[in-house]
Amino acid sequence: MNNKKPLSTTTKIPSILDGVTPPFSSPQKLTGVADDFDGTFTAWQTAQSPSANTHILKAIQPVIDTAVSSYVGQAPTAAIRSKAKLMALKALQTFDPAVGNVRTHILSQLQSLRRASAQEQNIISIPEQVGLDYQKLMSAENELRDSLSRDPSDDEIANSTGLSTRRIGKIRAFHMPLAEGSTVLDTGDDYADSGGIASAIPGQHAAQDAWLDFVYGDLSTTDKLIMDITLGRNGRKKAGTQEIAKRLNITAGAVSQRAAKIQILLNQRKAF
Repeated sequence: MNNKKPLSTTTKIPSILDGVTPPFSSPQKLTGVADDFDGTFTAWQTAQSPSANTHILKAIQPVIDTAVSSYVGQAPTAAIRSKAKLMALKALQTFDPAVGNVRTHILSQLQSLRRASAQEQNIISIPEQVGLDYQKLMSAENELRDSLSRDPSDDEIANSTGLSTRRIGKIRAFHMPLAEGSTVLDTGDDYADSGGIASAIPGQHAAQDAWLDFVYGDLSTTDKLIMDITLGRNGRKKAGTQEIAKRLNITAGAVSQRAAKIQILLNQRKAF
C-alpha cells in the first residue's frame, strides 16, 4: 500500500534552466587565448619589455575577462582590472606549455581576485578560522583545477579538504559581498558566534533540499557541477551557459542538454 502523501501544490521545484539557453544544433568554439599566442609567448619570454607585455596581454585578454567575470562580477573597478593584468603577467612567469594549458593556468592563478575584490569593497571582517579554511579551500580548488583541467565539484573539493559541503558554503558566504537587506544569522556549530549570510530561514525548504541532494547524489561529476553552478549551491556564484561551458571545457550545447535532463529528474518529485 502506498502511504505517501501528495506534495503540496504550493511547493515549487527550483529550475536549473533559468540561465541556460536551449541546446545548440552544433558545437561552439570555446573562447580561449588568441590564435597567435604561441609565437607571442615565445617573443615575450625572450624580451619582457613594455611592448611585449602589451602584446601578450592582448593575446590572453579573453582569459583575463573570464577570470574577472567569474571571480569579481560584471562591474569590476579599474583597479581590479589593472590588478588582473599584473597577476596574469606574473602567472605567465610560471607557465610551462609542456605541462599544462595556459587558460587553465591563468584562471587558477587569478583566483585571488575574489579576495582582492572583497577587500576593496570593505566587506565584513573574516574570523581567523574562516580565513584559514578559505585559504585551504582556494588551494584545493586550484590544485584540482590544474589536475582536472576544469572546475572541481564540491564533492571533489570536500574529499580533498575534509571540509563538509555545508561548511564550504559558509566559507564562500563570508567572501561574498553582503547585499543590501541581507540577514546575518548564526552559522551554527561550524563557526559558532561568527555570523553568516542567510539565504533562507532554517528548515523552510528541508524537504525540497533533501530531494535536491537525492538527485545530486546520482549525477555524474560534470552534471553535479552544472547543478551546483546553475543553482548556486553551497555558496557558489551562479553562471550562464557560455560561462559554465568554458569552466568545464565542454560545449554550450552539452551544458544545455545536460541541464535539461537534470531538470527532468528534479521535476519527478511531483510524482511522490
